[in-house]
Amino acid sequence: MAASSGTRSVRLLVLLLCLLGFCVALSHQESAADSCARAKVAVASLVPFDSTSFRCTAAWKQQDFVLRYKNTGPSEWSFILSAPDRGSYVAVGFSGKGAMVGSSAVVGWAANGRGTVKQYYLGGKSPEECAPNRGLLKLVRNRTAVASRSGRLYLAFQLSTDYPQPYLIYAVGPDGSLPQSDSLRLPAHQNMASRSFNYTSGLSYNVAGSGDAAFPPERKHGLLGMMGWGVLMPIGMITARYFRQLDPCWFYTHMAIQVAGYAVGIAGIVLGFRLSEDGLRNVDVHKALGIAILAMASLQVMAILARPDKTSKVRRFWNWYHHNIGRAAILLAIGNIFLGLSIAQETSAYIVSYGVFVAVWVLAVAAFEMKRCYADDD
Repeated sequence: MAASSGTRSVRLLVLLLCLLGFCVALSHQESAADSCARAKVAVASLVPFDSTSFRCTAAWKQQDFVLRYKNTGPSEWSFILSAPDRGSYVAVGFSGKGAMVGSSAVVGWAANGRGTVKQYYLGGKSPEECAPNRGLLKLVRNRTAVASRSGRLYLAFQLSTDYPQPYLIYAVGPDGSLPQSDSLRLPAHQNMASRSFNYTSGLSYNVAGSGDAAFPPERKHGLLGMMGWGVLMPIGMITARYFRQLDPCWFYTHMAIQVAGYAVGIAGIVLGFRLSEDGLRNVDVHKALGIAILAMASLQVMAILARPDKTSKVRRFWNWYHHNIGRAAILLAIGNIFLGLSIAQETSAYIVSYGVFVAVWVLAVAAFEMKRCYADDD
């Protein structure tokens, strides 16, 4: 009996590691075209300046914008903006207050194998008020380029400035619509975002109040889901499986932890459904796993209402159902949390911190299982 229990524990640990590896591989499969994991930009040979050792950041996750930048000389800053090529223009504006109106933007597009880079002064929100070849940015001559490669558009340029303005405004034009060749008038953008940007740390935040900037809805969703499904639920499982000698305290502790985890997890899911998912990769997989986890957790909660007496003949079937559905939900939750962190391109601190928790939890489960085996042998 003890050997069988130990074998099941080993299988669970192997399944967990396989699940984590699958989620990580899946999250990076489609993002290999361009990401900050690449040491070299794909069109480095076409960029009119040295692009080595550039800092890199996921500038606009919803539209898969990647920004590389570097202070390449006295009063000189170099930028390379990468975005999906949808037959439209991409733009990055520089602002002192985060507003689009009154800022200057570098806009690039490619048509018939030829790239075009222009500066625009954003005097208003209508196309007529966005004047080409005007603006407050000092573009370095012969240091601008646009290239399309592997379904992505690369906009490279250099600015002559001691320090760029602290707000970056990103915009993408409507699919399949380019500026008019004669007037260079820009079609109204289909989406835009304004970010405060720290050139030293590489961190950017939505333009909002300080509280929203530090904890945007995406991060709140992730933290709630991580705490509910990925921290409290696994701790509650350990309480129920390895502390039954503390009867009846183990039962009430287990119930309290799982109910709290269920409530926090639901709050995270509700917030997640309110998020924009435009341009995010693998978000459908993440959402489907989240719904599956919610369904299994709900079944666990409802199972308490139908919990048979210990002397009942069907109690062993209820135990099998309750234990295995709970384990499956926890394993899926851990894998989905890592997948969500990868989709959101969160900072490594979150990934490492949760990875340490999972590692400690796995070691604790293995240690408790070994203790159970030795206890049964005695």
